[in-house]
This record gives sequence, structure tokens and C-alpha cells, in this order.
Amino acid sequence: MTRKASTWEGESLKALQQRWDRADVHLYSRVDSTNARALELAAAGAPAGTIVLADEQTAGRGIESRRWHSPRGAGLYLSLLLRPRELANPLLVPLLAGLGAARAADELIGASAVGVKWPNDLIAADRKAGGVLSEASWAGSEPNHLVIGIGVNVHGTARDFPPALRDVAISLDTAAGRSISRLELADLIVREVENRCVDPPVTLDRETLREFDNHDWLRDRRCSVVSEDEEPRQGIAVGIAPDGALLFRPDGGALARVTTGRVVVPELPTPDF
Repeated sequence: MTRKASTWEGESLKALQQRWDRADVHLYSRVDSTNARALELAAAGAPAGTIVLADEQTAGRGIESRRWHSPRGAGLYLSLLLRPRELANPLLVPLLAGLGAARAADELIGASAVGVKWPNDLIAADRKAGGVLSEASWAGSEPNHLVIGIGVNVHGTARDFPPALRDVAISLDTAAGRSISRLELADLIVREVENRCVDPPVTLDRETLREFDNHDWLRDRRCSVVSEDEEPRQGIAVGIAPDGALLFRPDGGALARVTTGRVVVPELPTPDF
């Protein structure tokens, strides 16, 4: 059941509207998915910059429809609606949003505390701390709208996660060794993601590539690339190309570009969450 809210983190709706300088802020104490709600609002004509924020998701999801663990009050569950003029390279959106979210967390925790695992995961202390889900609607080759959903585990200890997640997930509180403000994190993420994704580029410039290199958790790690129609390939992640492709050197093979599929790292299993 969807339940609207009038406050979040002790801030009234009006205060949040003023804080983020926009009228279209939608608060929920409970919602199935902030992305699903943002997509509905987008289809109804909501303007760019619309924010959907929930205290709990009952059907939060990541890529490949994986369920995202979204208990009440424990995480940041936020979706941002954008209406870019062009979207020539959708692959860059989750990378840019993930980099923005990692930079936001760094401001609260410390330099390079949170890394980005291609294509859409946030990693802290070699555990999953969050993720990005971007969804676009098109009119022919032109984008109608773009919704960027960000879920971050903020509060709680390992005991607060379901048993299947305790060895693979982490909260920012645990990574920082102190309590992190969801409100401050939301402030920083909204700023970072809007700055990077209002009109996403076709390729990453040198400065952004350097930023990503500093946050590239996957770089130089052994991993498996799992694609839908191929056998898993073992090898080493080398880095990110300017167009957002993963650079991957398979065992005994030449450097390859990966643009679809998922990457499995032995020390970070990926159960549904």
C-alpha cells in the first residue's frame, strides 16, 4: 500500500521544496518503488527535477528486476526525473549517477570511501552499499524522460540485513563508523546527479575519467563477465572506456569491450537484493 508523507527526516514537505529549490517533491512513508512512481509522474507530465523520496519501498528493484532490500528508515530511496534534450549514450547514465553518489558519500565519510562497480553498484569496504537504476522513455530516437533511482544503505549493522545479505552488504554508518545523515546525503546526491546527468554526454571527458579511475572498485580485479547468450568469461577488469564500456582482458585473450551483461567478483557474491 502506498502512503504519502508530509515530512522526511524531520523536514516538512515545504522545507524540502525550499531546500532543493523546486515545487515537485513527492514524499512517501511507503511506496512500491520510487522509480515506478517517478515514471508514472513523468508520463503524466511532471517537470524535470521532480524528486520522489520514500522512507520504505515494498518492491524496490535494481537491474534485471533484482529486489532491493528497502526497510523503513534504514536507507535513502530516491528517484530523480530528468528530461534531457538528447540521450545518445544511455550506458553512461548509471555510471555518472553512481560516480555522483559515490562523491556525495565521500563528502560525508572521507575521500574515496565509496567506489563504483561497473555498471551500477556502490561499494564500501568491499561490500555493496547501494546501486543505481536508470530508466528512459523514448519517442522514436528522442528521449521523453529519464528517471534515475538511487538506493543507498545508510543505517544499520550486519545483523539488520537478511541472513543472505550479511556478508555482501554494508551500510554507510558501518563504513564510516558513525551515523550518517540521510538528509545531508540526499542534498549532496541531488546536486551531484543533476550536475552530471541533466544532459548526459556521449563520452566521458578526461577529468571525469580521472574521477572514475579514482572510484573504480572493479579495476585490476579478477572477475567473470556474464552475458545472456555467452558462456561466462574469466579475466581481469582493466578500466572504463570514454563511452562507458568496461575494458576487460579475458584469460588468454585480447582486450575486450563489455557493454552489456553483469560482472561477478569472487569476493562479492551478488544475490538478489
